[in-house]
Amino acid sequence: MFRLDDIIERWAELYKPLSHVEKDKERTFFRIGQLNAENYFMRNFSSQKSPCMAYVTHIKSEVSKRNDKVDTMPHLIYILVRQENQKGRNNVTDEDAVTEARYRAADIAADLRAFLRILRSAAAGKALSTEQKESLSPTLLQLITETVSDPQYVNGIRGIQLDTIQIQTLPVALNGWHIAAVDFERYEPQRLCLNAEKYR
Repeated sequence: MFRLDDIIERWAELYKPLSHVEKDKERTFFRIGQLNAENYFMRNFSSQKSPCMAYVTHIKSEVSKRNDKVDTMPHLIYILVRQENQKGRNNVTDEDAVTEARYRAADIAADLRAFLRILRSAAAGKALSTEQKESLSPTLLQLITETVSDPQYVNGIRGIQLDTIQIQTLPVALNGWHIAAVDFERYEPQRLCLNAEKYR
């Protein structure tokens, strides 16, 4: 089964500003149903490491308007950055800190989009340019190579619709956290046949 969240989690481990580790205090990658619902991040936001990201696992699928044998699946990822206030200022009045947090979240979101673009290009069989190869660390290049060589991932990655990727900072802070939303669509071929192994 194609799981884009697993690929994004691996990217979060390699991406230095996040440096995700699967330990309570070092976690910077979360799977959530929705942002303001009861989840690990919301229970621990006051002590949570910043920046971090939350992959929304709510699954929605609808038949594509372009091809009735393909589903369109929206994806949503939040980049969260805690506001760092100047001395003597509070969350409400420190517009410089608000702006800095929003720009930092948007910058991380742009790096994620760049990764998805390179990943999709590699999955489509396009060779990476010299410039792209030089911009990748050996571990990130290995992640891309391993991912696109796995048949279960190739079609799922190819389905990412780069022209639909939007990055937007949200106007409301979440208890001192500022958020950039990354949303995009992915095409997934519909299951047209039944799998006999799943039935008695």
